[in-house]
Amino acid sequence: MIKLVHIVCLSLMLVTTNQQQRTLGKFQEIFAWKQLTYYINGIQLLQDRFSEDIVDRSKRQADRLIFSDDLPSENSTWNEEEAGRFFIQYNNLPMGVERVADRLFITVPRRRYGIPSTVNYISLSRDGRSRSPALRPYPDIARARSLASVYRTRADTCGRLWMVDTGLMEIPGNPQQIQPPAIVIYDLSTNTQILRYPFKSTDIPAANTPTGLASITVDITGPCDEAFAYVPDLTTYGLIVYSMLDNNSWRVTHNYFHFNPLAGNFRISGENFQWSDGIFSITLTEPEADGCRTAYFHPMASTQEFSVSTCVLKNSSLSSMSDYYRLYSYVGNRGEGSQSTMHGYHARSSVIFFAEIGRDAISCWNTGTALNPANIAILARDRQRLSYPSDLHVSNDEVWVMSNTLPRFGYSRLDTNEYNFYIYRGIVNDLISGTVCSTLPFYN
Repeated sequence: MIKLVHIVCLSLMLVTTNQQQRTLGKFQEIFAWKQLTYYINGIQLLQDRFSEDIVDRSKRQADRLIFSDDLPSENSTWNEEEAGRFFIQYNNLPMGVERVADRLFITVPRRRYGIPSTVNYISLSRDGRSRSPALRPYPDIARARSLASVYRTRADTCGRLWMVDTGLMEIPGNPQQIQPPAIVIYDLSTNTQILRYPFKSTDIPAANTPTGLASITVDITGPCDEAFAYVPDLTTYGLIVYSMLDNNSWRVTHNYFHFNPLAGNFRISGENFQWSDGIFSITLTEPEADGCRTAYFHPMASTQEFSVSTCVLKNSSLSSMSDYYRLYSYVGNRGEGSQSTMHGYHARSSVIFFAEIGRDAISCWNTGTALNPANIAILARDRQRLSYPSDLHVSNDEVWVMSNTLPRFGYSRLDTNEYNFYIYRGIVNDLISGTVCSTLPFYN
């Protein structure tokens, strides 16, 4: 244990020393990329590469689950050369970030061809001296092929890494459902997959593809094998609840899961567009007297926050009650332009942090106060360096943030001569000090 603490402290010292000149408010820039690179099988991918440059072709032919090699259909707009490439650098856009000890997990959903690995990591101690380190496939390039597309990961207190594999190659004009969408769990001590739970047909409407399964929240209040997971479906406005003990899942719906049409207009990264994303993020308080938590949630195309007890979510029979909808609560409104992707709860301060795409900002709210614009504090804001904060994760007393300029990637074109992707880290006590989010300081 002493050795592990020493390694983690050393890694933070290396990162802090390297990045001390690059700050955003009270956040420290940890990494930034103009374009992503990878380190695979002893090769650093710095430019587009074909698969035969990276892996043995005979093995590649035996394993057909190599998503970046699947050729497009005859009506696809992609040519064979593009589809056959193992790595198309421009197409790799990071989405999720999460720190677990010395590793920083970074996800790259397969929204285009040429993405070698959808779940990756950086070693903070080994790679912390570089501003733009290469990503390493997790667990390795061979086993990484079992995952089609992952948006975000979340680790639990039992040493496991959870994620939703959508199973979908989201190629524009040619989406391909490679395998059923599923919850996937890895043991972080052995780096082995210990569970793949395919969702049931009743979990996702048949007429829809699983593009909306973009996040997962893990809930453990007892033994590790009694964990629950909550998976929002932002496109069909539902929530999938998974019980590990029963190895079963069920879908719940509520009007609060829907987007607000008055908050669907966006201007981000210089692009104007309308989105209708529903329930996007769930964050949990500490367990209360009844053993359950308060689950705070919001649609992405909305400025409102809502809540429900996890006792309600864990009981699969409650949704059949005629007044089931009354079990959910309206919490408040964060204010104009405060549309948010992810948010995270910090237990010791009772503060929730928001990744605000509408204001290119990170904000906070102390849950001991009423939720209204006066009780929201903007902690960092930057039109370029915080353009589309795609993920926010609270780990111990740290807040980790990823921003990725997604709208420009989707509607226009990234400038590969400038930095497009950023990862920031902030210390909770420093971030909220002197703001309306802080009532009393907490100490280590």
